[in-house]
Amino acid sequence: MILKPDWVGASLNADTPPLPPIAADIVPGRQADISGHARIVDGDGLEIGGQRIRLHGVDAFEMRQMCGANACGQASASALRNLVGGRPVDCVEMDRDRYGRSVAVCRAGGQDLGAAMVRQGHAVAYTRYSHRYVPEELAARRDNAGAWAYGFTPPEVWRRAS
Repeated sequence: MILKPDWVGASLNADTPPLPPIAADIVPGRQADISGHARIVDGDGLEIGGQRIRLHGVDAFEMRQMCGANACGQASASALRNLVGGRPVDCVEMDRDRYGRSVAVCRAGGQDLGAAMVRQGHAVAYTRYSHRYVPEELAARRDNAGAWAYGFTPPEVWRRAS
């Protein structure tokens, strides 16, 4: 399945309200569980102090994934690296995945990294686990941001086919 902007644009309505966040996704005022300088692993993964972290509610393109003629997986990792910009990262753990990684909402400079990745079109909202970033995905689709400009296979589908 390849998602293309012309297909998506027809299904979007600017008057459609975004889905509300799921209560379990909301972490107002909660202190970070993990903080420090991060090493970027890929578009939705990082490491702080030897601890692997996956961004909650986000599915980024895989490192070897191409979106048309564009290396969207590499662009995704580069985008996350640029968003962090060498600043300390604060993460609030939401869960643990089957590999033992922390699944967390992370911020650098006060900016939600997952929201920014999805809004820039370098990742999609991982709605199997959260609706937190659906409004950002709708905006990225509408604006043909990042991979939405040239069409792509969703990362989850691409992984299954690889």
